[in-house]
Amino acid sequence: MSIKFNQVYYTYSPKTPFENEALKNINFEIKEGSFTCLVGHTGCGKSTLIQHLNGLLVPSSGEVVVDDYVNTKKNRKMRRKLRDLRKKVGLVFQFSENQLFEETVEDDIAFGPQNFGVKKEDAKLIAKETLKLVGLDESFLKKSPFDLSGGEKRRVAIAGVLALKPDVLVLDEPTAGLDPKGTKELLAMVKNLNDSGKTIILVTHDINIVYEYADNVIVMDNGEVVKIATPSELFSENVEKYSLETPMIQKVTNMCFAKGLKLDINKIKNLESLVDEIAKVRSK
Repeated sequence: MSIKFNQVYYTYSPKTPFENEALKNINFEIKEGSFTCLVGHTGCGKSTLIQHLNGLLVPSSGEVVVDDYVNTKKNRKMRRKLRDLRKKVGLVFQFSENQLFEETVEDDIAFGPQNFGVKKEDAKLIAKETLKLVGLDESFLKKSPFDLSGGEKRRVAIAGVLALKPDVLVLDEPTAGLDPKGTKELLAMVKNLNDSGKTIILVTHDINIVYEYADNVIVMDNGEVVKIATPSELFSENVEKYSLETPMIQKVTNMCFAKGLKLDINKIKNLESLVDEIAKVRSK
């Protein structure tokens, strides 16, 4: 299920003193099954953009096409299909654990399916299956979500979205506030979901996440898309002009190049793969 933005503009509070053009002429396509990272400084329009993916926001002009759903100001029929669209595109907000409210993890995950007409017992089975997808075992089902660690709460919140079995999972700063261990575990889970065929769109400020996990990167600045590239293409140039930092792995790789080591940049994603490439070159 591909996603297309065609000449999308969005203005907050139009025709008022608070008018703010948040998105300007957005055009890109995200392919099915890909892992796309959305980056840019705070206030550049990232969160506004992703809220167009499941109809939380409607473009002031232009259109967002998700499979056969067309989100546009002129398409009133689409508004009647929002429930179906929101089952296809799951949106996980920043600090999503703040949305947990049921007494048990099981009830919290089962809430979404029940809200879409699934019987209670069937929804509980879905909760059990979905919990495995986020790396938690059945012992968590009867626990209070408020007794869990920050990383565990975040996983339960994501499970609540996955319970609707979306084709696309959109995550807004999913690692914000997590410790290194929680961050690593959560990203491994998201990568597993992507490997199983789910399309991932991830908003982040962490350039190292982009470098290691993304197939493609969309860079935003002042409401506009200023660059679309693979991580290796993006970080091969001076990214400071996009208000971004060069990832540490790229910096080390550049030092290796300066020392005459001819590494295959396309095979380097993290520290382990960098070491493998260095060892391969040194053994020749």
